[in-house]
Amino acid sequence: MPPTHLPDTYAQSKEALDALFSYPDNFGIVRRELTVGGRPAVLYYAEALCDTAVTERVLAFCKDSTDTAPKETAEAFCAQSISYAETEISDDPCILHAGCMTGCLLLLHSAYPSRGLLIKARNIPSRSLEEPEHDKVLRGAHVGFVEVLPRNCAMIRRQLPTPSLVMKNIPVGSASRTNVVLCYLRGRADEAYLSYLEKKLSEIHTDNLCMGTQSLAECLVKRRVWNPFPRFRYTERPDAAAASLCEGSILVLVDGAPQAMILPVSVFSFLQETNDFYLAPLTATYLRIVRLLSYLLSLYLTPLWYAIVTDTPPLPGWLSFLSQTEEARVPILVQFLLIEVAVDMLKLASMNTPNALSNSLSVIGGLILGEFAIEVGWFMPETILYMAIVSITHFTQHNYELGYAFKYVRIAMLCLTALCGWWGILLGTALLVILLITAPTPEDKQRYFYPLIPFDGPALASLFIRRRKELP
Repeated sequence: MPPTHLPDTYAQSKEALDALFSYPDNFGIVRRELTVGGRPAVLYYAEALCDTAVTERVLAFCKDSTDTAPKETAEAFCAQSISYAETEISDDPCILHAGCMTGCLLLLHSAYPSRGLLIKARNIPSRSLEEPEHDKVLRGAHVGFVEVLPRNCAMIRRQLPTPSLVMKNIPVGSASRTNVVLCYLRGRADEAYLSYLEKKLSEIHTDNLCMGTQSLAECLVKRRVWNPFPRFRYTERPDAAAASLCEGSILVLVDGAPQAMILPVSVFSFLQETNDFYLAPLTATYLRIVRLLSYLLSLYLTPLWYAIVTDTPPLPGWLSFLSQTEEARVPILVQFLLIEVAVDMLKLASMNTPNALSNSLSVIGGLILGEFAIEVGWFMPETILYMAIVSITHFTQHNYELGYAFKYVRIAMLCLTALCGWWGILLGTALLVILLITAPTPEDKQRYFYPLIPFDGPALASLFIRRRKELP
């Protein structure tokens, strides 16, 4: 275990820091012996994490310093001699090491051997601002979050330059020391829920949050892993995040993750998308209704058709288009299950295929393989058609986890329909309701059906009908 305080002598402190940084065996750690005001000092920093210009100015200051009379304390030395805005003084080697590993210059002066000075000169590598791939809009800002937390916070502050905007930093992870920021508008967010969430974040005992928001989500909700419905809503857009804050939501930003978690969440909130608010109210309302219908189609289309062709008397003439056109060589249930797996195989193959070949893969997988599967008798045209419609509805769902939750319920409903006929659809619907009711949320309260339970009429209507912006 590293010491909790730096020693009282300069030589011992330098030796302790060398051991902590594994210098000189640790590649990328730079240690520079200096003379500041006629006294020895040492500077530590990590390559590629510090701004080169700031590093050069600090070195120039150390070289040109002529004040040989040391100040009484490290705080006085920092206040009178260091011109950089963001500095921190600590005697805890772990804090000094963490600061250095996140882009700070660590200066140890022999006049203050038990105190280290952190000069924040961060230049963390990051990609340029661009529109999120899975959250595009026809109109509006074409910019999204990046993997650097301070830049994400700055983009939200630019959207909401108000004194009521509060951002609280909570480090999580004994090894990663990942910065997690709670962002909310004072006076609009639920104070009791905010206090509970802050307490829960501070009590997380984990080694790291290297997988970003997913790691944090698994730490916040540990129960009922069998329930596939999403516990959180995410956005990669600063404008959508700012709009959620104005509605009273709380954002959780994780360093290294280019998205924000929006809390609290309900299943009805997934009916909305960012595009709805950049289109006219009539068009946005129509798209929300289409989105709702696509959810229902993805759940009930294949189970209903399966029940019609296997558990009903001959259909009347005006419904004859729903009947089988040929005898199935493979059981219809097996056909549906095989196509469900094949669609996911195509998705995985597309994710691992170079962009130049992805279109060719889609053509081969969707057309050629499907056509030959029908010719050799594996599948019927009807099963290909209905699963193609279901696949299209899957792509209309903005949330990836919600799409797979519907997929699991649909497969269960198909199997129940094969066992119980039409009663299987009712049992599948009951299973859907049970999963929604028991979906755990971070606060361990049943907010998942809000604004239906507890009932809030205007809020429920606003989820289905896009209202025009009201003036105060």
